[in-house]
Amino acid sequence: MKCTRNCLAHLSLSVLFLLLPMASSALSQDDHREYWQFVDNVVDITQGKNVEQAQTVIRQGARLVYGTRFEELKSVVEGEIKTCSLADTSYHGVMIHAKTNSSEDAGFIILKTQKTDTAKVRFHTIVFMKDSTGLYLIESWHTSY
Repeated sequence: MKCTRNCLAHLSLSVLFLLLPMASSALSQDDHREYWQFVDNVVDITQGKNVEQAQTVIRQGARLVYGTRFEELKSVVEGEIKTCSLADTSYHGVMIHAKTNSSEDAGFIILKTQKTDTAKVRFHTIVFMKDSTGLYLIESWHTSY
């Protein structure tokens, strides 16, 4: 991402994007369509939406760290593993902090979600990289519970 975004509301979840300054060039959001679609897919995973589409951004072998558990991320998102879950519609997105390296082929996202009816907060850290075709894929996901 060679652009800076502060206080950009995510349309579907009113998510606040706080992106670090990346480089001197200020490209428009359209110039990073694939990146923003990737971010939407990450948010969809936390909401249990568009599971088939969201699965396309998970690298084969990507792992989830959930408390003391270490699971295959795709199996958790698909619902095959029932002992932990990322999808919880009682939470809504509050903040995303994201950064890519200067070549834009790797980065991280820190997502903060909060329960609607309480002050309970959950944090997610997602590490991602571009594959050989140029698609962003999740390498690992760590979440609080």
